[in-house]
Amino acid sequence: MKFWNTENRIEPKKEFYSKIKEYYVGISNSQVPTDLLNEIILIVTDQIYSDYKRFWKQYPKSRKRYSTLKMDDIQHPFIHFKVSKFLNEKAISKSREYSKILFSMNDEEYDKHLDHKEWYETK
Repeated sequence: MKFWNTENRIEPKKEFYSKIKEYYVGISNSQVPTDLLNEIILIVTDQIYSDYKRFWKQYPKSRKRYSTLKMDDIQHPFIHFKVSKFLNEKAISKSREYSKILFSMNDEEYDKHLDHKEWYETK
C-alpha cells in the first residue's frame, strides 16, 4: 500500500502572494503606483495559484513541480497577457511604460509581446 508524502502538497496561497509581491515590488522599483501594483499582484497570484491547483489534480506525476511557486512562471507570456489586458481594461495611460517595467522588456521586446498577444487572442 502506497501512502502520499504529507509534505507533497501545494503551498498556501499566501505563500504564493508573498513571493509574487516581493518579485513585483522589487522589479517595479517604486515606478508603478502602489495601488495599481497591488491589484496586479492579486490578479497574478489568483491566476497562478488557480493554475497550480488545476495542474496538481490534472498531473499527479508532476505534483512536486506544482507544490511550490516556480518564479519563472511569473514571466510566462500568459501572465504578461493577463497583466496587459488588465492595464488596458483599466485604461491606464502609462500601461506601456508600466508593462515594460513589470515584464523587464525594452521597446522592441514589448512590441513583440504585443504582436504575440494579438496572435494569441485571434488564433
